[in-house]
Amino acid sequence: MMCIDSTCIIDFLKGKESAIKIVEKYKDSLVTTEINLFEIYFGIYQKKEISEKEKIAASLFFDNVELLGEGRWGEVAAELMTNSIKKGKIIDQNDCFIAAIMKQNGCNKIITSNEKYFSNIEGIEVIKY
Repeated sequence: MMCIDSTCIIDFLKGKESAIKIVEKYKDSLVTTEINLFEIYFGIYQKKEISEKEKIAASLFFDNVELLGEGRWGEVAAELMTNSIKKGKIIDQNDCFIAAIMKQNGCNKIITSNEKYFSNIEGIEVIKY
């Protein structure tokens, strides 16, 4: 099981070759989280003109990948965030939520171009594309 982060989903939906290749490579083991779904749709809906084409593309993508997000991941997220703050390593709140959901579901690898935050989370391996 490998989680695909919003950065890769966005690049995939935009047709970026490196994102398409990595999605194809791991297509049978990809998952993502409800937080990533939120980030993608937030990006779509915050635009002045909402693109139906983008909404359809996002919907098709999320229809074909398992979404993780159930369970009590909030406590895990709180622990991850406070531990990183104590170590002087700041993690974006949404990335902390994503990592907590991953951990709750036994997923320890994430495909992302956002290595900055995820590399600071113990037990999460970053796969760059």
